[in-house]
Amino acid sequence: MRRKDFLPFLGMALIAAMPARVSAQQITDEAQRLYQDHNRSVVQIQVIDLATGKKTSIGSGFQFSPQGHIATNFHVVSEAVHAPSRFRVDYVRHDGAAGEVVLLDIDVVHDLAILQSQDSPQGYLPLGESHLLKGTRLFAMGNPFDLGMSIMEGIYNGLMEDSLYKKILFSGSLNPGMSGGPAINREGQVIGINVSTAGNEVSFLVPVEHLKELYDHVLTQPPLKRREWKTYINQQLTQNQEGYMGKLLASVWDTLKVGEANVPGEILKVFKCWGKSEDKEEELYNYAYINCSTNDNIFLSPGLSTGQIFYQYYWMTSKGLNPIRFYHLYEQHFQYPHPYENARDKEDVTNFQCDNDFVRVDRRDMKVLWCARSYKKYPELYDINLSMALVDQKDRGLLVELVALGVGRKNAVDFARKFMKEITWRSSLLK
Repeated sequence: MRRKDFLPFLGMALIAAMPARVSAQQITDEAQRLYQDHNRSVVQIQVIDLATGKKTSIGSGFQFSPQGHIATNFHVVSEAVHAPSRFRVDYVRHDGAAGEVVLLDIDVVHDLAILQSQDSPQGYLPLGESHLLKGTRLFAMGNPFDLGMSIMEGIYNGLMEDSLYKKILFSGSLNPGMSGGPAINREGQVIGINVSTAGNEVSFLVPVEHLKELYDHVLTQPPLKRREWKTYINQQLTQNQEGYMGKLLASVWDTLKVGEANVPGEILKVFKCWGKSEDKEEELYNYAYINCSTNDNIFLSPGLSTGQIFYQYYWMTSKGLNPIRFYHLYEQHFQYPHPYENARDKEDVTNFQCDNDFVRVDRRDMKVLWCARSYKKYPELYDINLSMALVDQKDRGLLVELVALGVGRKNAVDFARKFMKEITWRSSLLK
């Protein structure tokens, strides 16, 4: 291109680019203003190993009252809750000043904790409301990777209604170390508390209303003693599972089809189902597979989580295998163990106790394996596994697995019974 033609083109390009640069500058200035106004209210939370005097984990928090109350996530301070003789919790301000805090209250279901500093706060953040219009700009603050206090801009994308534990979907970057920090609006009001991320700017906040409820409890109830935390957590977990299991058992379940069976589908809105099938020409069998689950769990310790439910179906059909070979393949799939990654420490749970029998399900015989284990610190709660296999067909079969984590004994049994009753067969299998 000749020079005299290039200059007008360059001028037009610069003009076209100006609004984008101005907009970017406005966004940067707003984040800068909020950071300057409110960074004194945001702190780093450190869990200190008393034997070494060194921090063993970090997170963020923020002061939200003139009396020195600090909010953070339960998972940030969980080690100090479970082993107060081994750990203490400190806060570090933006200017490096540090001090010890007292743990006042926790909400394990919504992953919150309230601490209190004996020092006068340099500032505090007012609590707002989480019900905003989608597209509203929010600003998350915290100390990512122990690199220093930071502010991240993102977008409010509403409450996750299809979730056991309501969270705010925040389209912005949250990184390790920012857990427990505040997400604020343009007015500096707390809308949510940073809690987790799925990466790629898909992050989640605890709605501020749950913090308000916990703070009301702090102001109206006597403080707990160290030895009472375990009982308190057990009460919260028990009440929580009574609530959602009650809704689940009282609801009318949707069903879906897999092979020649009708089975429970997305039994509540909080469940999501995914499926696939395969029919390779070179294989002597085909299958259809469906997996359904909730996406939520409750953090209890670095090696223990609970609160999730999932179930899966596997329909197999022979394309030429003789009955003995088909049964052998079918049995291998039935015996494949579930990994149970929610509890990695034998100190947290008992061994599974199992029983098996043959049960008539809608006029067809199924082998049923029922297993349960309890939580050692919370003995009223169980992880249960219900495995089922259709056994009266020579060339086809249905495998079922149901897993529920952290449920009470009666709810577990009632859930399993209702689940089995919902399985029916299409007319082709009943002939």
